[in-house]
Amino acid sequence: MRTAEELSLVGHLDTPILVGDPDGQIVYANPSFRGEFCGSWAGEPTGEPLAMIFSGGAREAVLGATAEVLQGGHASNFRIREGSKGWLGLCSPIEAADDRVGVVMVMLEEQSVEDPLPALVDEIGDPISEALRALYQLSELLEDGLLDDERQLMERGVRQVEIAQKWLTELSVTIRGGRPQQGRFDVASAVLRVSDRIANEVPESGDVELLMAPNLPRVVGTPVVFERLLSELVRLRLDESKTGEPITLLARAMGGDMPTGVLVSVVDCPDEARREPTGAPPQSLQQGIVEMGGEAICVEDSGLGRVTSLCLPVAAG
Repeated sequence: MRTAEELSLVGHLDTPILVGDPDGQIVYANPSFRGEFCGSWAGEPTGEPLAMIFSGGAREAVLGATAEVLQGGHASNFRIREGSKGWLGLCSPIEAADDRVGVVMVMLEEQSVEDPLPALVDEIGDPISEALRALYQLSELLEDGLLDDERQLMERGVRQVEIAQKWLTELSVTIRGGRPQQGRFDVASAVLRVSDRIANEVPESGDVELLMAPNLPRVVGTPVVFERLLSELVRLRLDESKTGEPITLLARAMGGDMPTGVLVSVVDCPDEARREPTGAPPQSLQQGIVEMGGEAICVEDSGLGRVTSLCLPVAAG
């Protein structure tokens, strides 16, 4: 007789997965979860409170996310560190046998950065670029209403940010020895971070639906750059989509049992009065994906809507 775990697909996944009941007790933990988080636990964790598995700040983060799911019935994310690893947790509601809400917890390991300097440069570059765009927009909006002194201050601020951006580019080239330096990263974690960022920036973006497998392979590239590009695409599609029509953000592996790439897609129904003349993603986004070894494509149907996909190659090893 085969055990329930042998018959369960979840039991064979490398991704740590936990199921909790409406009272915050563990119903099921797959072998990957037990191996990562229950190594020092004596006995089977089933039936034990979630609070007994995690400790310190991790316990507070997990219990806070779990409470949000159980009370509000909607998904919640959290970040913790266990030992030498960082984890991104995704908690989703699940209906229990008595019609109450339980929780499914999926843990995604966050990729450590072997060389922090290139990543730090990218991290700094993102807010600098955003600040420069904001200054350009503000300058256009206030152009006719600014006094001479105010216009000079605005122009000085823009110049200084442009200089900082130029110096940062030169620093990046110096650090990387004049060559692009590609790493490998977890697409699922990156997509979740973008989803969280958009939800915080645009509260009404609750119309963004997220569909994603929990065990996507790592891909070639830099997570900060990819997140910036994907955020740009999602913001653009939100601006162009029909009012009241949700957009969908999804990710899946390509290539069957031996994945060769990961496809991250944004699906929307554009409003003809709000959209750009062409549905293709911005040239800067396309170039950024090409530099990561991938490509950006857009397929559109007048009845079904538009799919914009970012294809990234799977990292070797």
